Amino acid sequence: MTRLFIQFYCGVLLILFIAWVIQAYVFRGTTESQNISVIESALSGGALLARDEIVAGGMEHLDDTVASIQSRFAYPVHVVDRSERRMSPTLLKRLDEGEAVLYGDSIEVALPETEWLFELGPLPRFAGPRRSDILLGLGSVFGLVAMAIAILMRPIARQFRSVEQTALAIAEGDFSARIKDTGRRRSLPIVGAFNTMAERVESLLQSQKELLQAVSHEFRTPLARIKFATELVRSADTEEKRNQRVDSIDDATDKLDDLVAELLHYTRTDEQSQVAPRERVSAQAIALEAIGQHAPLHPNIHFDSPTGSETIDLVTYEAGLVRALGNLVGNAGKYANSQVRVTITDQANRVRFLVEDDGPGVPAADRRFIFEPFHRLSGDSQPGTGLGLALVRRICRRLGGAVTVDDSPLGGAAFQIELPQSLLPMPPRHSAPDQTGDR
Repeated sequence: MTRLFIQFYCGVLLILFIAWVIQAYVFRGTTESQNISVIESALSGGALLARDEIVAGGMEHLDDTVASIQSRFAYPVHVVDRSERRMSPTLLKRLDEGEAVLYGDSIEVALPETEWLFELGPLPRFAGPRRSDILLGLGSVFGLVAMAIAILMRPIARQFRSVEQTALAIAEGDFSARIKDTGRRRSLPIVGAFNTMAERVESLLQSQKELLQAVSHEFRTPLARIKFATELVRSADTEEKRNQRVDSIDDATDKLDDLVAELLHYTRTDEQSQVAPRERVSAQAIALEAIGQHAPLHPNIHFDSPTGSETIDLVTYEAGLVRALGNLVGNAGKYANSQVRVTITDQANRVRFLVEDDGPGVPAADRRFIFEPFHRLSGDSQPGTGLGLALVRRICRRLGGAVTVDDSPLGGAAFQIELPQSLLPMPPRHSAPDQTGDR
């Protein structure tokens, strides 16, 4: 990062230097040449007349003629040897052609057939800055600009250096590394964005680590049962015992298969809910489909059909919502004594699905943990993998909502899914989906 800053700053200095050189060239090539031409045109007449007067008076009266000419000019006049003035070949050629030229601060004109020059000057200076003053001023301005850029760029370069150091620390395994936010107004937005990204990465890695540990623990039980039953099969002395132990292996295998299936659904939820298209659906149709999937599995439980929700629609990922609501309905059916009720309401652009049962409910102490992967209530004898409610929470978060649990007036638990009713402009209403279709 330091090298990048140095390269950038050297590039800025090079640009400023080139600009200064171009300005000096333009000033010298245009303004100065035009000024010289104006001065020569204005003063060459007097110099040429003085030369003619010297030629007419003869070289023997040179001093008297020069003194007479000096009395008519307000600035010095001289006759000097050509060798005393180091002129360019261009100026010498013009002198030989009889022109008056500006050399330094003086007008020079050649005396014919001699090595002498008639010189008027030094001439009075024009008001205004000299060329050297202008170039020095421009150089000073560019120097101040370069200094200002260095001062302004230094905190930015320092923050980029912090980003680089923090990124390297994360790459080496320190996922808790963060960029220190100075709180200054000049802090770059990249600082906050980078820290947010780092926190998200750390959270995901921690979640995956915890999930991997939980999966490893959950896999041990069915695998241990399979291994134990396999050993018993070898030692079985009757066909009946052998069949019983094979059935035990089948049960453990089925549980392992269910666990893997739920785990796949859980890990794929992020990808599916983020890339799947949102569409306008009927809230009541979603609830009826979820009930239709799980009610046949619990024939002794009465599932109340949602009422008063025919006009409630929402824009969402339909298959994900059906699965989340279906998990809650299925759980309610497992734990209910006789009744499951689904209620749908909408308020302030939010849709709420409330799933209630008359079962034992969820103790208040367990409500903060019940949505964690593989967390099950103590003494829970119902079959399951412990991923259902965790999957519900993950789907709700990806759909911009949340899931909560409370007590139900029926005596059991009340799970509520709350989602935004519309995140996008609503397209024309489609027909209700098949209430018994598998999505």
